[in-house]
Amino acid sequence: MRYIENDRKDWSRRILPRATINHLDRQAIGFAREKYKEKMNQPHISEEVDGMTDEEFLTMLHLMSEGKVTNAAMLLLGNPKYKGLFEYNPSITWRLFGFHGNLRDYEVFNIPFVNVTEKIIAKIRILTYRYMPDPMSVYPIEIQQYDTRILRELVNNAMMHSDYELVGAIDVNEEEECIRIINHGRFLPESVETLLEKDSVPTFCRNQLLAEVMEQFNMIDPASRSIKQVYRILQERSFPMPEYDLSSYNQVSVTVYAKMLNEQYTYMLFKHPEFDLKTVYLLDQVAKGNVRNLSEDNIEYLRKQKLIHVCEDRWVVSSGLDQSMDVRQDRVKDEPSCDQYYYDLIAGYLNLNEKSWTKDIGSLFKGILSDCQSRKQRDKKIADMVVDMRNKGVIYSDYEMKQIATAIREAYNIR
Repeated sequence: MRYIENDRKDWSRRILPRATINHLDRQAIGFAREKYKEKMNQPHISEEVDGMTDEEFLTMLHLMSEGKVTNAAMLLLGNPKYKGLFEYNPSITWRLFGFHGNLRDYEVFNIPFVNVTEKIIAKIRILTYRYMPDPMSVYPIEIQQYDTRILRELVNNAMMHSDYELVGAIDVNEEEECIRIINHGRFLPESVETLLEKDSVPTFCRNQLLAEVMEQFNMIDPASRSIKQVYRILQERSFPMPEYDLSSYNQVSVTVYAKMLNEQYTYMLFKHPEFDLKTVYLLDQVAKGNVRNLSEDNIEYLRKQKLIHVCEDRWVVSSGLDQSMDVRQDRVKDEPSCDQYYYDLIAGYLNLNEKSWTKDIGSLFKGILSDCQSRKQRDKKIADMVVDMRNKGVIYSDYEMKQIATAIREAYNIR
């Protein structure tokens, strides 16, 4: 190993050789001043900052020392013309991938990083997503695919925790149904689960000065210097939790999803907003089929709470619909059939949305297929339904039959 992490001095606090205040971007410094005053929110502090020179301001924040520039100052406020002063050029690359993984667009963002996160978020397609966390409701919820607070937190965390002595590059890969953010450097906590259980942040931060200044520039807040805030926001949305991949040495990859992946899990979070983050994390692992990552004690905890059960020799999230389904069955008795209820829903949705329904219509069928049905049984049910809809005049062409069947299969991850 090149070094022992805890014995290493703060990279961001080190002086960058040959760099002076003339190598910094004056507009970035002005932006940082305004963000600092906004964060402090005290008239006398704002007046004091306005009376400082740039060097005095940066020295007060420890970004400069005795007229010399730190790595953190250059990273956040550096003039991009002088990025070559770094041994490795810090950059953040946004990439847009198509459905089949083909690269459709990209942009490389260099220093200064003080306002780069907003530029990256502006590149990301944030579409409206319609889903039904409550199967008892007949109307889907409309929500933005990504909460910008989550994107801001994850990008800033990658910036704050990157090991700039290894590689200065951070990747933000926008895929069809998720975003993957990759930075270099070992994951310092023992595990994601450890972070969720403890109230304190890790005792060691790879770039301590950078973290402190990012907080003072209102890029992050003290409570969000872990992934807890991201988990809480996703819990409120009843969405899948971020997926951390730590399998590559000295690299951290985190994926945030743009849609629901498991209807039972989504309903469980919707029905139980009181769940603590540990329970949410464990349920998320079961929903994604990662039970092998859980200890026997954790599995037993979920089982005793009746949050999971065995289905076809595997653990799955319980639907939580026992009582609700009784009500639903009573309601369905007054209708010609349960399928007809969905057909009417689809007919109304097609009339309202005309040709723009292909990606959303599958979510309307959440709850009609059982999690305990085999893949073959689910596929046959879908095929029978679209044929029945064609016979009853709900849909009018083979093309619509194919599109609707594909949308429902994708909603249930049936390929």
